[in-house]
Amino acid sequence: MENNTAKKSTELNLLKLSLKQDTRIEVKGQDGLLFSNKGNFFVIENLRPSTCTALKLLENNKYTKTELGSIAFEQEGYNGLNYLNLHLDRLEKAGYLAYTLMDNNTVFCSYEQMTGATGFCTDQISQQFRLSKFAFIRREGAHFLLESALGQARIIIYDQRILGLVSLLSTFTTKGALIGEQHINTSILETFITLLHTGEFLEFEPVVNMPSPEELWSFHDLLFHTRTRYGRQNYNLGATYRFINRIPPKKASRGEAGALAEIYLSVPDPKEIYLSESLDHCMGQRHSTRAFKGLDLQLLSMLLYRCLRIKGSQPYAVANAAGNTEEIETLSAPYPSGGSMYELTFYITVYECEGLEPGFYQYNAFEHKLCLLQRKNKDTDTMMWYARACTGSEHLPPAVITFAADFERMFWKYENMAYAAILKNVGVVFQTLYLVATDLGLGACAIGNGNIETFGRLTKKTVLQESSVGEFILGNHQ
Repeated sequence: MENNTAKKSTELNLLKLSLKQDTRIEVKGQDGLLFSNKGNFFVIENLRPSTCTALKLLENNKYTKTELGSIAFEQEGYNGLNYLNLHLDRLEKAGYLAYTLMDNNTVFCSYEQMTGATGFCTDQISQQFRLSKFAFIRREGAHFLLESALGQARIIIYDQRILGLVSLLSTFTTKGALIGEQHINTSILETFITLLHTGEFLEFEPVVNMPSPEELWSFHDLLFHTRTRYGRQNYNLGATYRFINRIPPKKASRGEAGALAEIYLSVPDPKEIYLSESLDHCMGQRHSTRAFKGLDLQLLSMLLYRCLRIKGSQPYAVANAAGNTEEIETLSAPYPSGGSMYELTFYITVYECEGLEPGFYQYNAFEHKLCLLQRKNKDTDTMMWYARACTGSEHLPPAVITFAADFERMFWKYENMAYAAILKNVGVVFQTLYLVATDLGLGACAIGNGNIETFGRLTKKTVLQESSVGEFILGNHQ
């Protein structure tokens, strides 16, 4: 037992406590330190001299947590040690510390706990293990980054031998087998395995074949969930306006040039709207309809006006964490939209609507008109086929409203949660359309999917510029 404990201690002593990548320390006043990282700041004031000395040494990447504690202990005894550990814990939970795996001045990798404090899993792994299906490697700057949608840590890889180790983890293996495969110090290898185990990058050969919650999740679903909400990561999240002074903010589109035809729609008489059913009635009667009998243009016009028209726009001053300012355009409409960005544009593929020829239209929400972009063709037929298939219907619907996101408008404002906000906005519009369609006596049904490639051919825009994010079918009740 003593030998095993000493071995674990040796492994962890290879981990130098250091600052997270791109973090800087500045002296603030006589007894304070300012930690900064990519526009985020953390200030500690009224520091003890021993704590201030030890924290400054974090920039050197040469000291373990134990060694830093010894420095504080030598200067101020247990009070200095406890005070240092308190602030190290605060810094780590704030996302400013990392553990760097080094040996003989060679940096192999750096382990960053994104939320919470690191509690190393030092138990010996007796089972076979492999890389979790939720783990992934991507490039960040000049280095590779290993992350897991399941865990709360990231590992920055600096040495090719660590990449070589990761490549051997596609199938179940053991520490012994890895030692025989790699030209790397055994202590380095075992420490790296400890980091993988701690950060939940590994999955183990099951002793009993029992169902697990992890089986329910797809890789991209869990990654999307954990990276667009707080709690398991510390990436910038929200309205950061990171492109101020780099990319001008984009205004909402006022329509496409070169339309084949423009159809100005009638504005409903306010008296008609005042005769609407109660909200309670519409919510109680709302249901999805998959069988239709054509579509009436007047009812379509009223639905678009009441649900999707843009009521106005105004400038809005914003600033980022660095203090840079810019003016963006905000809009207003009958439905709510995150940050008043109103990034959704609406297109209508018409199959059967009295007063409209079949084809692909854009709804100009500023002028309440339809712009015919393409007449009926193979791609409009494909759009209708997907709408039918996604609802399980035997017949094509009269019309499909496709929601397209102008990604630039949302991504310019929001960071790491913009797409999640777009999908929430889609849900808001779904309910708005459902309720007004119910009031107008129209049949309606939200669709769970659509073809982004077909849509891109119709709009002549790339999937990175503007792409479909929601679909909704309409028609007269059968």
